[in-house]
Amino acid sequence: MKTFLAFAILLIAVTLFPACSEDDPVTPQEEHFEAIGVVLTTSGIRVASILRGETGDTLKVSVGQLSDHFEVSFYNEDEQVVEAPDDPDKTFSCEIADPTVLAVHQDDGHDGEFEFHLRGLKPGITTIELFIMHAGHADFRSGEIPVLVR
Repeated sequence: MKTFLAFAILLIAVTLFPACSEDDPVTPQEEHFEAIGVVLTTSGIRVASILRGETGDTLKVSVGQLSDHFEVSFYNEDEQVVEAPDDPDKTFSCEIADPTVLAVHQDDGHDGEFEFHLRGLKPGITTIELFIMHAGHADFRSGEIPVLVR
């Protein structure tokens, strides 16, 4: 009977007093960077964008060549273009659908920063998806952007 009573009290306590809550003053709250899309620019000129996973743009790069330097900005929830997060815990990453066609290059000392080049490896079409990484997982995924390597 004592075991049942202890279990019942524990169950009620867990139900009524959750340990993790946004209102919990003891647990530090992390601020998440809210994005709904990506804008790629080079020398201040918009090259491509993807909003809510939809794009009509295609990036282009030549075989054996590095593309121009792409800078990554984001669309916020109001569809305004905002700079990448200025937080060392939030880093850039990406995934290429066919890594035999395309590679990503980041300049020395800029690993994880929101800027990159593309390198064409062989002619073909693939896609690239951009991420904001935080604590080992993606806080944001852009959706796939087509890339033509010629």
